[in-house]
Amino acid sequence: MTALEAKGKNAPIFQAVFGDSWADLPPVMKDHYTVRAGSDDRVRVDGHLDVKISWLVSIMARLTGMLLAYSGEHIPVSVVFTSGVGAKGFQFDRTFGFPKQRDVKFRFLMEHIGGNELIEYMGFGVGRKMAYSWDGEKVVLAHRGYVWWVFGAMVPVPLALIKGRGHAEQVAWSDTEFSMWMHSRHPLFGDMFAYSGIFKVTEMSCDRS
Repeated sequence: MTALEAKGKNAPIFQAVFGDSWADLPPVMKDHYTVRAGSDDRVRVDGHLDVKISWLVSIMARLTGMLLAYSGEHIPVSVVFTSGVGAKGFQFDRTFGFPKQRDVKFRFLMEHIGGNELIEYMGFGVGRKMAYSWDGEKVVLAHRGYVWWVFGAMVPVPLALIKGRGHAEQVAWSDTEFSMWMHSRHPLFGDMFAYSGIFKVTEMSCDRS
């Protein structure tokens, strides 16, 4: 079942992703993931992240523009989640406020492909497949490989040989705040990138009427 088919068009995209676990999510997680497909819903979270980027990922980022190239501590970050009228995916715009750089902005699109799996497209048709689950204490984002959308087909690509395998977790701190931790580790090169910090839901515009 896709997000568009889950319990009518007024259901959040991630309700289908989490399935029966949706009802068990803490309020801040439901707010975080409340955007509906094809709607003008808008959710914003603001926080700070400690970011660590390896030299190899930094080089890749500067060449492709798809990844974060800088490291830093307590970096201000805002993320706006939307979908858009006629759209089926979950779009998020990230802004990193590095003190010695201009704001670094990324726009990514997530699409639900069935079950608890989504693909996060990073640019040039390249995407990261992730499986979302709730284990009773935290939201877990498990790595399921990289893909390339080309000629109407989703082709697996061995990017993990370069970037490593990613893993992320989100933990509710209150009804409005959650922590985020993510890292990617390579079996030969070690930690490729990592970030951690706390976000607060600062804006919600989701009319259910």
